[in-house]
Amino acid sequence: MSQTPIPAREADVPGMLSDQEGIHNYTMALRAQRPHFGIHDQSNCLPNPAPHRHEYFQIYVNLKGSTTHYLGSGQRPIKPGTVSFVMPFRVHYIPNLPDGRFYVINASKGLLLPALDMDVLEMEEVPLHRAPELAPFRFQGFMDFVFRGKDASRLEALCRSMADEAARQDTASDMLIRGYLLELIGLVWRRYGDALSDHEARGLHLQSRRQAVLRFVRHITRNLRQELTLANTAEACYLSPTHLAHLLKKETGKTFLEIVTERRIDHAKSLLVFTDMPVGEVCENAGFTDLSHFARRFRQIVGLSPTEYKKLHRSQAGA
Repeated sequence: MSQTPIPAREADVPGMLSDQEGIHNYTMALRAQRPHFGIHDQSNCLPNPAPHRHEYFQIYVNLKGSTTHYLGSGQRPIKPGTVSFVMPFRVHYIPNLPDGRFYVINASKGLLLPALDMDVLEMEEVPLHRAPELAPFRFQGFMDFVFRGKDASRLEALCRSMADEAARQDTASDMLIRGYLLELIGLVWRRYGDALSDHEARGLHLQSRRQAVLRFVRHITRNLRQELTLANTAEACYLSPTHLAHLLKKETGKTFLEIVTERRIDHAKSLLVFTDMPVGEVCENAGFTDLSHFARRFRQIVGLSPTEYKKLHRSQAGA
């Protein structure tokens, strides 16, 4: 018989998730086997004792046992055959049962939506005709996705295939993983497409990012080469610096400087791989004023120097 899961602390139960203090913020490097993808089951899942957020998309496929998905200030039931979707930076918590069976799938925006040139903080504003893959993530707070029989068996087989490919670590596995991931989302669309389309038509959203956060993202994206301070960015967002700093921490778990630096490093990575710019020019184009500081921060975040990163990805592309 399944046990009722008990949240780790009283402060972690639904209705209390609006307090963002102490919420863990996970990255792909911490929770996945690959740079853009990770998958775990009940035998090797990482500790998940309390509400948290992560910078990637997550899919929870439940095969056995019943539990609860605490999502923001609400909750959804999870029973056998349920598939649950979590947007980046969405505070949530799924207590795992000791005798349960499940898969936890982590995927970056680069894997799931490689052609969508938008920040993850803007994803909830994207029309679904541009990115239908987002629909289950967007509307998870309003509906449940449950599968039985052959469909449930197919979902489990897709998860096993993704786990097998994740262990192979070759070029083909990345393409196959993305294919299996899209098939999983396609099965959700096949069964629940009418409801998803209806939710969008009625203007329902999982969580509408505050307009100030969207203004922030768009401002720094347009001005990465310029000097970006908390003060001048807050002015562009029509907020006080204190209010903006608090809002960013609440919504993302990150500071202003952390977010700006990560966006600059992401821009530098694209320039290193897809242009012939020398490292010094990449540094300047990404908004860094000192080459040694740029190289140090790049290595801290990426794990390689800019030159090493360029050589590695150019050689992979050639292969």
